[in-house]
Amino acid sequence: MMWLRKSKKGFTLIELMVVVAIIGVLALLGLRLYATQQDKAKASIVKANAGSVQVQIQTELVDNPAYTPVLAVADANNVLIMNLRNPFTGGSVDVAVALSASTDLTTTVGGQEGKVGVFQDSTVSAAPFFICGFEKGGKPIPGYILRAQR
Repeated sequence: MMWLRKSKKGFTLIELMVVVAIIGVLALLGLRLYATQQDKAKASIVKANAGSVQVQIQTELVDNPAYTPVLAVADANNVLIMNLRNPFTGGSVDVAVALSASTDLTTTVGGQEGKVGVFQDSTVSAAPFFICGFEKGGKPIPGYILRAQR
């Protein structure tokens, strides 16, 4: 009679498939969260780069009162290009300058991932200039436009 009773050891195929499916769903959710966190981290680096550009340009404008923003950006580029890295390409940060009456930074400066744009309204004398960074897809980082003036 002892041989009629089988001890139940191991898992059934259905139980294993359910566990594998649950692990797969959890891994998929984790990967999606990880990808969005990478994008946020890259956007933070671009923000930091834009802040560095702002400080460097304002320093150039204070040190050389005759400078226009274009000359200040050119001098700032010489200093910053060695230190700042584009998180999207791994290369140096490209700082673009636009002097125009348009207020659309995307078309004026030309958005590229990781690029920093400097904009000044050329129709107003001694107008402030604005600095923005471009995140994934070449869009300006929402709500993050720095303003600077002499």
